[in-house]
Amino acid sequence: MKDHAREKNLKKNTAGRYGTWKRRLQILIQYLVLFAIGIALLFRLVIGVARVSGNSMDPTFHNGQTVWYNRLEHSYQPGDIICFRLPDGELLIKRVIAVGGDTVDLKNGEVLVNGKALNESAYAHGSTETEEGEVTYPYQVPEDSYFVMGDNREHSVDSRSFKAIVGAAIKGRLFGA
Repeated sequence: MKDHAREKNLKKNTAGRYGTWKRRLQILIQYLVLFAIGIALLFRLVIGVARVSGNSMDPTFHNGQTVWYNRLEHSYQPGDIICFRLPDGELLIKRVIAVGGDTVDLKNGEVLVNGKALNESAYAHGSTETEEGEVTYPYQVPEDSYFVMGDNREHSVDSRSFKAIVGAAIKGRLFGA
């Protein structure tokens, strides 16, 4: 009789351990699924990822470099580096030079905003000249728009060619920039 009770007790303990292990696995899988959903939402709603294409932002960013941007940012100032989409769908990364209401002028290789020359020695390289396009100077930046340029001024297609970009086209401001 004792052997039968011992055997029954052993089966009960084994089943209990197995049930606990199985339950722990289910909980782990649930946590992993919730974690994956959280990461997906984070990247869909908060953080964006883009790849630098070309040399227009050298030496700040290099061709092929991966950059991260904040999708929640909606207020941009001169000096901010932003990621935006052109009407043709191309994704670009450029520096904000002027905001809505500002007047931009290019003279003697320099950028003037509201009549004052910008000190861009920390990031801009090359001479800043006018480009062929629709822009005539002095250029008044429309409200809710941003005049953007690449840091490598001699090798950048930017607002000098395609005018200011509207705020709705901006995906976000780069982290750490």
